[in-house]
Amino acid sequence: MEVVKEKTKEFTGLRKFKADDMVQILEGGVKEQSLKFLPNDHIESVAKDREANGKCITGLVDGVIVGCGGIEDILPDVAEVWVLLSYQVDNYPIHVFEVIRDGLQKLIEDNNLRRVESWCRVNFAKGHTLLRHLNFKVEGKALGRAFDGTDMILYARINKNVRVDRLIQ
Repeated sequence: MEVVKEKTKEFTGLRKFKADDMVQILEGGVKEQSLKFLPNDHIESVAKDREANGKCITGLVDGVIVGCGGIEDILPDVAEVWVLLSYQVDNYPIHVFEVIRDGLQKLIEDNNLRRVESWCRVNFAKGHTLLRHLNFKVEGKALGRAFDGTDMILYARINKNVRVDRLIQ
């Protein structure tokens, strides 16, 4: 009788963000817009700044980078979340959602956030679906907000476990 070894599943989850992760996704193509970016000093500078701020993570499924994201502080307990998804997301839809969900929760908890905001282009249906599944609520429409003049929808998620009075002295 022949013994068949199971394939060991490669790492699926979150790891510390590296600037090269963002550059790799941008060069390979951003899922949302099917846009590809040629490497340049601006992209590399933004990626390095985001790595330095320490508030970004990279998601992997079976060892493949499926996306990266992080937060930009607006107030001490309010932040805007950003996510870049690679074309690999279509290969692992359920695992990608789990990685994004877990990553968002980690960022909220690690940074003691009361409110998280996110923008989504009006014509990006999958983005709206994702944000709704992550318990974000629509707050309004911003005309011409995107870099190319496209309208965007503002979403927010409120963490009621953070006390506002801890900020008042």
